[in-house]
Amino acid sequence: MLSSREKISVRQVTILFLLFVYSISIRIFPTYAAKTAERAGWLTPVVAMLPFICLIYTNQALFKIKKNVNLSDIIIKVFGKIIGTIILTVYLIWTLLLLGIVLRYFSERFLSSILPNTPMNFLSVTIMAAVFYTLRHGIVYIVRTAEFFFLIIVVVYISVFLFIIPNIEVINLFPVTHYDVWPLMKASVSILGVWSMFTLFFFFGDKINDKEHIKRFGMHCTLYLVIASLMLLIETIGVYGYSVMERVSLPYIFAIKSISILETIERIESVALAFWVIADYLTISALVYVAISIIKSLFSVSEEKPFISSVSIFAFVFSNFVAHNRFELENFTNNISLPGNIILGFIFPLVILIVGKVRKKV
Repeated sequence: MLSSREKISVRQVTILFLLFVYSISIRIFPTYAAKTAERAGWLTPVVAMLPFICLIYTNQALFKIKKNVNLSDIIIKVFGKIIGTIILTVYLIWTLLLLGIVLRYFSERFLSSILPNTPMNFLSVTIMAAVFYTLRHGIVYIVRTAEFFFLIIVVVYISVFLFIIPNIEVINLFPVTHYDVWPLMKASVSILGVWSMFTLFFFFGDKINDKEHIKRFGMHCTLYLVIASLMLLIETIGVYGYSVMERVSLPYIFAIKSISILETIERIESVALAFWVIADYLTISALVYVAISIIKSLFSVSEEKPFISSVSIFAFVFSNFVAHNRFELENFTNNISLPGNIILGFIFPLVILIVGKVRKKV
């Protein structure tokens, strides 16, 4: 049992991260992999697996000595108050930026799929209101929600994959040759850019009471991510081919529309969209809480509720100005957001660990 009702476990954080990744992956991976690695794009998760394992070991090492702190505390300890504050400010700005992007994608998806005539602000306000209400009760309620829906979403995800198998054309996935190695490495930027956000969850590391198990559950997480991502890319690229997938806005939903069970049951994409909304809700909630946790560390305050409304309002306002249309949003994601995630989520934790070891702070 947890030592406190306000504490969560690494297992719960891992589940929350898996649903966090689910929401973003089905939006980004198929298009990026098809455009960069073409028919070999379905192998991209295998290339990204080793760097993610390195990230897990890095995070485990950061919390090896002090297990009751968060990543903000470690940054301040390693770099000092002034430089540490600057670094935390950068992370805060970046998290708020990601929050606005995810919220805008949420609204754009509904506008382009099932609710084309609905005002965008109505969709943004609705989900932010739900996030605001839940976060007032703390992160515990978010992770419990993730635990409740995780198994259901996994069952639906696997079922959709099984239903879509008859529509997969092997010629869309093969042949794969040694000439595809470099394109696969380039395509792995999209996956690493998403998976590297695993680091952000340790900004509320003081709420996690068993960080000595990061490596254990991290390896379980790696296996799940690789299998789930392979399934996603096989069922999208495999059905229509890379030349189609690189052009459509919602590749996963587009592929699901090909499903017809006994020529009677169709429109399964409605079920997938429903669970995508739940995953988006958890993704936005997690990013809001990360931002709040960084703010608490920056200003050395213990109460988080006053910041929930401020961050929520900022996310709503910023989502309206982050891009003029979906084309700009996707360009920003591919050219700025994904590389930025790799730098702050993957490379910089390694820098923190190296500097911390040199200065004997971690």
